[in-house]
Amino acid sequence: MHAFELTVRLQHTDAAGVVFFARFFEIVHLAFEDLLDALGHPLPADLAQAPVAYPIVHASADYRAPLRMGDRIRVEVRVAEVKSRSFTLDYRIVALADGRQTATARTVHVAVDGNVRGHWAELPPGLARALAAARGAADRS
Repeated sequence: MHAFELTVRLQHTDAAGVVFFARFFEIVHLAFEDLLDALGHPLPADLAQAPVAYPIVHASADYRAPLRMGDRIRVEVRVAEVKSRSFTLDYRIVALADGRQTATARTVHVAVDGNVRGHWAELPPGLARALAAARGAADRS
């Protein structure tokens, strides 16, 4: 499991002062990018080195408790599945002040060839190994 922490900012909230539902996806995407950095595959470098992108083809979330501006949160990211052309990540968002789970989310990413529009690609071998190792480490903990 990988953990990413941040403070809820004004731009994350709606007129009622709570995190707007779509902003949870912005937050989990930040955690996704942080995971890639931690695995040694920073997104900007990967995109520059290989013409493979990892767009999200499925996203879901369940909201359990509101978050407000100033709340410190931890996004726990777990690699749920790694296939030759895709990977799935699960997220758990926890309020640090009291440990309550505020949301869960899941994203499914597929590899696409950046040079040929609409064509699937294999995950780069180094990324596939890093994701599989992260998944295995989570299974052992």
